[in-house]
Amino acid sequence: MRIGINMAWHNWPDVLAIARAADQYGFDSISFLDHYHSQVLEQDYLCGWSLYGALAMATSRIHFVPMVIDRMNYLPGVLAKETSVLSIISGGRFELGIGAGDYFEEARAWGVPVPDATARIAGLRETITALREIWRGEKVTFEGEYIHLKDAACVPVPPAPPRVVVGVGNSKRLLRDAVRYADEVNVYSDDEFIQHARQAIEESGRDVALSTFVWDAREDLAEKLPEWEAMGVVRTFVTVWKLHEQLAQLAQLL
Repeated sequence: MRIGINMAWHNWPDVLAIARAADQYGFDSISFLDHYHSQVLEQDYLCGWSLYGALAMATSRIHFVPMVIDRMNYLPGVLAKETSVLSIISGGRFELGIGAGDYFEEARAWGVPVPDATARIAGLRETITALREIWRGEKVTFEGEYIHLKDAACVPVPPAPPRVVVGVGNSKRLLRDAVRYADEVNVYSDDEFIQHARQAIEESGRDVALSTFVWDAREDLAEKLPEWEAMGVVRTFVTVWKLHEQLAQLAQLL
């Protein structure tokens, strides 16, 4: 079982130190929630493209997987350029963790329209479909219901197309759609839903990886990791709140 570290509310010195330590320990990846809205002013909240770029320069092997980017917050061109640049400067260590969007308080605070679930899910699918064409380095014309490109291009292209990890959470509707195009689906750490996701992947007929997401510290994590692995989970993203203490504890599970 590969373990990724999802960092919550932390300042830059802590983030840098933990990223370097996680790289040396042998953790699989580093992730951050990707929201620009600060609901609690007293909490330091770091995320964003520049953060991944800085950490790519400070590490050597660990991957970077946002958990997850809200597709509604970025134009397709921004996603194309930022994913390409991060893939290049990290040597292919950036993976596009992305979702359909569910943090509506953020959208309302910043005046971002919130489409219904059907539109959000379809918009995500069209975005990924278009990005896969863009990452080839050619001019792309794409006419979807929500994404419209005409001779769009973004160069230089990444050394290889970034893996696409779709954050499904516990949405069966999004899961059914995401297994059609994702490289990996990430679900909440609920045994029943993990089994449901495994079945959806098998029915899709595609080679889709399955990962899970742990939000709160679990005392039974050492027991659950092998159980989830037996259920087909290839990696688990664990949110850490007490950075240095929890990182050392998790390192014992590697």
